[in-house]
Amino acid sequence: MISLERGNGRFLLRMTIVRMGNDYCVALHGGDRSHIGAVALAVPGGLGSADIRVSVLPLPGHQERELAVDTARCLAGVWGGTVAVSCGIHLDDATPEEIAYVLAVADELVRDAMQRCGKEACPCVSS
Repeated sequence: MISLERGNGRFLLRMTIVRMGNDYCVALHGGDRSHIGAVALAVPGGLGSADIRVSVLPLPGHQERELAVDTARCLAGVWGGTVAVSCGIHLDDATPEEIAYVLAVADELVRDAMQRCGKEACPCVSS
């Protein structure tokens, strides 16, 4: 199991990665309250295929859908296995600037995860 952290205070995010054979289970959470807001499952299309199928189960009223999908798709493309991502980040009364900052911190965590698992770059993560 790999545990990563980025940010501080109410902007502290955590990522936990459990390798299961060739697959991965990832929890991305933090903010004022960790929770489950969306779960995404990314499945690579097979040997030689660039296609990655992603299914998502968002909870009604939660905003983590896009982050869960993007994280799962990116990591599955880089690691080559099926990736399940549970994502839940809550910030009380967040401003658009705070949301943008949290998304940047999440991108940093994805980069950290790839480096810890032997991959340096992912085209899905903003530079």
